Amino acid sequence: MNHRHRRRRARGFTLLEVMVAMAILATTMVVLLENHGSSLRLSERSRNVSIAINLAKDLMTDLEIKGWPELGSEQGNFEETYPGLYPNFRWERVVEENAFWSYIRECTVRVFWAEGPAEQKVEILQFIAAMDAEEQQIANEESSGGDDDTTGKSGGTSSGGTTGGTSSK
Repeated sequence: MNHRHRRRRARGFTLLEVMVAMAILATTMVVLLENHGSSLRLSERSRNVSIAINLAKDLMTDLEIKGWPELGSEQGNFEETYPGLYPNFRWERVVEENAFWSYIRECTVRVFWAEGPAEQKVEILQFIAAMDAEEQQIANEESSGGDDDTTGKSGGTSSGGTTGGTSSK
């Protein structure tokens, strides 16, 4: 009879063994769920960075197409260009004189978006050179300081893209 009792006991699991197995399973599930949540957050961040880079490239391309960019800055959102698609994204574009060459402009495009409690950004810097004689002349006039010329520019052919004043830096 004692022999039969031992065999029966060897076939099943004790309550302690089942509880240890459940604890291991629960710990594993918690780790897997945390990794899954982290993976989703990283995927969303990667998606937002990709969108921001493409939007910044679009803005820079628009600036290149317009020709010689005016000095200054402007900002906005993407509602006019892409209605309803990117409500959490906004942009800023700054055009400055180059410190070394008057026929080159430094163009910076920044795209911002809200992600969690902080605002994130992508920034692209590009140099745009004057391509024709008229643009070269405008660049040279602007780099001369403008102290002796108070008439301003006239007869420009730029299709207005930027608003705001010019900087004297």
